[in-house]
Amino acid sequence: MSKELTKVETGSSGPSYVHLPKDEGAHPEMITEWWYSNFTLRDSNGQHYGAMAAYFNNGPRVLSISDIDAKQFYSEVSFSTPNYAQGPLYLRWGSNDSWFRNKPDSYSYHLQSNGNKISLNIDLDSLKPPLLVNGDGLIKWSFGSSYYYSLTRLRAKGQIELLGKAVDVDGIGWMDHQWMDFIPFAVIRCYEWFSVQLDNNTEVVFWQATEPDGSLVSQLLTMVYPDGSAFYTKDFALQRVDTWISPSTQCEYGTLWKVREQTQTLNLEVKALFPEQEIKIPITLPGFRPAFWEGKMTVSGQLAGETVSGTGYAELFRPHSS
Repeated sequence: MSKELTKVETGSSGPSYVHLPKDEGAHPEMITEWWYSNFTLRDSNGQHYGAMAAYFNNGPRVLSISDIDAKQFYSEVSFSTPNYAQGPLYLRWGSNDSWFRNKPDSYSYHLQSNGNKISLNIDLDSLKPPLLVNGDGLIKWSFGSSYYYSLTRLRAKGQIELLGKAVDVDGIGWMDHQWMDFIPFAVIRCYEWFSVQLDNNTEVVFWQATEPDGSLVSQLLTMVYPDGSAFYTKDFALQRVDTWISPSTQCEYGTLWKVREQTQTLNLEVKALFPEQEIKIPITLPGFRPAFWEGKMTVSGQLAGETVSGTGYAELFRPHSS
């Protein structure tokens, strides 16, 4: 017999630190800011794809596409001069890339991201209200504060281009926007982040920051229910079960994870669809591993006594040598 979800908001109950659409755009006073999206897509023949695009205020753009059925991964990290306006979302990067709100009265956007061998051209409509992470949109660290909101279930429709071939696709997407007054990877040594979209219209986002020896610095889990309400907790267990070592960088990434949370009777297994989804960064700094893992996951398990399944994305970053 299924258990009812306990809808308790354990984040801040004070005033919001994020105001939309004003905060969709750039915050020039902040040191670090990024806009991120990932997608689970399918073409008319039933072929499956993952895709990701991220833009940073200091110039980099990261773009990737996973051809799930062929188990092939394509990624590009490029640099250009960004033009990111304040207010409602309106980003321009280079001569062709843009990401903007296309309806003034709804969370609807268009994303066009053009690489040399891969590209995205996607319309996005949010099916749920924005999630203000931690309940008020503010995460307080010992070394600074981070402002953070997400759109956890986007209807996605458009085209991807893969090695010169355009493919019509549709599916679901996820969007994150985060800004802060510090450089995160100068102070956060290891970071593992997951977005999960379950087939029962529930989303789960969770992450942990750790030292290289595995000791926990910080973690947070958020569950978004079908009606858009949310549950937040720092009390959950995230276990790395299996790993893959990149033959080119020797970085070790978790490819099979288990996450458990008692209040909601959450018990999920999150598994990489294939391990070779590493993105290499074309810069060299002392003590810095110029790579991270960003890829498609499959999800299965239990929630509130019911069997659930779904899809997910993981970002795994271990920039310093152990």
